[in-house]
Amino acid sequence: MPLRGRMETGEWRMTDYWKSFWLTHAKENQNTEPQLQVLRTLNKQPVEPDVFAAIVDSVVTMLEPEPDNNLLDLCCGNGLITRELFNRFRNVTAVDLSEEFISQVSSGAPDNVTAFSADARTVEFPAKSFDRILLYAGVQYLSESETVELFIRMRRWIREGGVIMLGDIPDATRKWNFFNSPERERAYFEALREGKSIVGNWFEPGWLEKLSHHAGFVSAVTKLQPQSFPYQHYRFDLVLKS
Repeated sequence: MPLRGRMETGEWRMTDYWKSFWLTHAKENQNTEPQLQVLRTLNKQPVEPDVFAAIVDSVVTMLEPEPDNNLLDLCCGNGLITRELFNRFRNVTAVDLSEEFISQVSSGAPDNVTAFSADARTVEFPAKSFDRILLYAGVQYLSESETVELFIRMRRWIREGGVIMLGDIPDATRKWNFFNSPERERAYFEALREGKSIVGNWFEPGWLEKLSHHAGFVSAVTKLQPQSFPYQHYRFDLVLKS
């Protein structure tokens, strides 16, 4: 789509809104509770430790890590999940927009961890650099065209037989499970008028599965989250294999 057309759709405006939001939020919340820093909350409270542990177990199960694997954790935030993966991989590369978040990932990290600040929309790596890629609660901040481009780049970065997990994706087919009151509906539409969004972009599972095949992945499997997960009523996970 031409530049003018993309701007008229609000596509750039919305993704740049989220970039600005997270850079500002990270700076202003450096000393708050780690889950609050990355808004992993339920009713504005941090997710319970046993629930967070179950989320980590789910990520590990879907990634199927092997000791000699290299992992890319894209949009890693402050490393809440990343730190739980340090000892499961030979090398871990962690990337996030925020330098404040990345400094937390780097602090006390073992020698097998490389962390740096970069935009997921533009960061590049050599072909076949990774065996596993994790993008948890991050794809929602991309537009559809940016998501297409990222899938193609991830397919280039992943080795044959590799696994990619995209976690906590807002489900467009269950959007109204989240915007489930007149007040929430009103807030949703008013945010769109302003070129903003609540939660971020919403994706249909079937759309992402078709995109995965277009990008060259061998398989794409949608995973519903367990009932105990805080956002299971409107989010899903996706596992790609190369």
